[in-house]
Amino acid sequence: MTSTHTTEVSTRRQTYTVPTHMNEPDKLLFGLTARQLLVLITGASVTYAIWLQVLTWAMAWGGELLWSRGLALLVVLPLILVTLAFTFLQIADRSLELWVVVWMRARLAPVTYVWRSAKWDEAEQRRLRARKRAHTRQEEHSQSEHEQEGWS
Repeated sequence: MTSTHTTEVSTRRQTYTVPTHMNEPDKLLFGLTARQLLVLITGASVTYAIWLQVLTWAMAWGGELLWSRGLALLVVLPLILVTLAFTFLQIADRSLELWVVVWMRARLAPVTYVWRSAKWDEAEQRRLRARKRAHTRQEEHSQSEHEQEGWS
């Protein structure tokens, strides 16, 4: 007696998860990226250090505690705003520090402005074309002389 054993091939679809946010930076803490966290911590540290300095100076000058705190707040308020701008502000999907680097490179790069009249440009173009034609004729003449002498 022979028995037939049939193997049933099951075709199961395998599903894969395709990452869709490959160009997005990872969020580390409180929904902030590593760059944002670093800028925020650095700005907060510098702001706090300046706050303490101004508070110490104002107290040394004989100011009251409330007046000294008010002065210190006025001094560090622009730093707080700059820190928040550098942390969260993006223009055209680029961070603010990138725009500062671009601006600095543009300001530091040497720039030369040359004024030329439209008539000068036309005359210069004619001279350049004439030089090019003369150079081409000279090459053709040189090549024909070489062919006549037996050069190939």
